[in-house]
Amino acid sequence: MNMPCERHNPRTSGVLLFLLLLTAVEFGCGNGSSGIGNDTPESNRQPSQWEKFDVAAVDEVGTSLPYATARPDAGGNIHIAYYNAVTPAGGNSYHQLNHLVWRPGSGVLSNTVVENTPAPSDVDGFDRCAQFDFALAPDDTPVFIYPVEEVVVPLAQIEADIMINAGGGLFSEYTGAIGFVERNPVYYDGHATSNMSVAVDSGGGIHIAYQFFTEGMDSANYRYPDLFYVCRSPESLDEALSPQAFGAIEEAVDGNTFSTYGVHNSVGYHCRLVLDAEERPVIVYAEHPESYYGTYALKIAARDDTGGWHHEIVETLEYGWKVGAISAAFYPDGALAIAYALKAPDPAPDNGHRLKHATNRSGEWVAEIVDEVTWCGDYCAIAVNSEGTPGIAYFDEQSHSDRPHRFLKYTEFDGLRWVRETVDEYEEAGRFNSLWFDAADVPLICSYSDVDHEIVVFRRMDEN
Repeated sequence: MNMPCERHNPRTSGVLLFLLLLTAVEFGCGNGSSGIGNDTPESNRQPSQWEKFDVAAVDEVGTSLPYATARPDAGGNIHIAYYNAVTPAGGNSYHQLNHLVWRPGSGVLSNTVVENTPAPSDVDGFDRCAQFDFALAPDDTPVFIYPVEEVVVPLAQIEADIMINAGGGLFSEYTGAIGFVERNPVYYDGHATSNMSVAVDSGGGIHIAYQFFTEGMDSANYRYPDLFYVCRSPESLDEALSPQAFGAIEEAVDGNTFSTYGVHNSVGYHCRLVLDAEERPVIVYAEHPESYYGTYALKIAARDDTGGWHHEIVETLEYGWKVGAISAAFYPDGALAIAYALKAPDPAPDNGHRLKHATNRSGEWVAEIVDEVTWCGDYCAIAVNSEGTPGIAYFDEQSHSDRPHRFLKYTEFDGLRWVRETVDEYEEAGRFNSLWFDAADVPLICSYSDVDHEIVVFRRMDEN
């Protein structure tokens, strides 16, 4: 077992690669390929009964959304983080990151404001915590990451760092990553914002994957964004680090750094970081190039036994097809399960958005279409139960004839095919989904109702 955030030396000898990831085979394109079942068309499951819990109302200001995310702890409590924009009567708007603890049957146990930032009057669309992620430490203490961004003067330097906020009833904020730019002595502090993901290991080490931009005003800008990674031990958070010290701990995972010339490959979109059984980081992400020479792809990077990053292409996409969302989880055997949404560049009535699944259980990557009956797949969340059965919660946006749906859907692999069902079609739920199985392997989904502006949880009732 590695110590928290132990930095491996990439020059250390060793040839044993990361056991989870085997030789990749690029499968299919935007239209997908056969998967872990067979080519038999999926059939809809008999309607299940889903119990709905209204957990928390969310105030909305303008177009702000809650970005709700849920994590269960070992004691059966559900930790839910969400963004809220609050405007007191006659006052300024406050941008809040909230932590709520909820237990099925008992209701809300606590609701704490983690971060409360007044919106500056001279910045339009200021959402400090509107993009965030959080994980639970071994003692179930929540650890949050979110960007801090404030434009002071046009074309001036932008503070765009990833902040770490950790604690129980009293939270403390630390700088987690700055996006160090080694080439520019003026604008050495880049943009480490937007796409980000966090996981905490058993020693309390905080692993963060994030998309990185530069803010220098020169021709090198087109080589970004890159995918970066940093691991912070809890003991180091109080240290006052110089920008150069951040540069020493922030690792380039994929992309073009300043010293690499060539194609603008634009990597790191929708990055999701998970830890394998040995607590090594695995990052799933998308590449959406901005030039004709790049590759549209779903990719993976994993820490290998040499201390470096092992890269694989999970699926090469047709030109212009983009990944719209990613979720990842492990099977009991250590293989990886990935759910992701694909979006066509110019969708036709019968060729729009779709939900896909990929896994390397067979020793090579196999990608398959899970649902393309409607335009769907956004806000996908995947989980695997103790028997190795994967389930995916996702958003059904509309029919191929442009009829609005806004449904929350759930699908489960029955050993032969993906069996789909509609969880909710009345509350416009289905965005910001989190999925997990409880101790009895019953699926629960945390989602957001756009009708009631409320965070809700659904629990399937036909399991008992």
